[in-house]
Amino acid sequence: MRKLLLSFIVCGFALTSTNANAQAVQEGNVIIDAYYGFPNLYTSIYKGLYANSGTEINLTIGGIGPLGGRIEYLVADKFGVGLDIAYDNTTINYQEAKSVYNTTTMVTEERTYDYDYATRKIGGMVTFNYHFLDHDALDAYAMIGAGYKNRNFSFESTDPDYTAATVSGLIPIAFRIGGGMRYFFTPNIGANLAIGIGQGGIVNGGISVKF
Repeated sequence: MRKLLLSFIVCGFALTSTNANAQAVQEGNVIIDAYYGFPNLYTSIYKGLYANSGTEINLTIGGIGPLGGRIEYLVADKFGVGLDIAYDNTTINYQEAKSVYNTTTMVTEERTYDYDYATRKIGGMVTFNYHFLDHDALDAYAMIGAGYKNRNFSFESTDPDYTAATVSGLIPIAFRIGGGMRYFFTPNIGANLAIGIGQGGIVNGGISVKF
């Protein structure tokens, strides 16, 4: 990731030196990004944990996101402030067979129960961007952001001995540090790509609109 960030910076200085007058963004612009990120950290972790367990029947693990949106206001040609909101979830569904003693028939029976686990997160943070490249249709920036996130974990089952529960995550802090690029195909519409750590995944990309 450091090499990719360095390449952003080197590219920025190189292009700035060749065309200092062209501007992709400038003071007063409002930019809206919609993005989808990779990887979904919890989905990846759970797939690894359940890969070799071998006790589950019809196991499925899936997730959505990170899915998010950003809005940024350029307070100066090189500096912008914004808001980043993102959502992701992971679901785990499987069945498990248990031997249950039937007190009525006095016979031990094999019964299959459903188990459903899920984790969901929504986070919002304030961001600060430094636009080190402002070159015609291409905009590149370094960013840092911090804010609040709400993650919860829910557990349910058809097993009558199982207690359903919902618990909240321990660290309610959203953050991100990294960099990104936008390329505008028209004066107002473009594509975005970002890398970093924290909210939004290691890599995310999508569509940008500039006003």
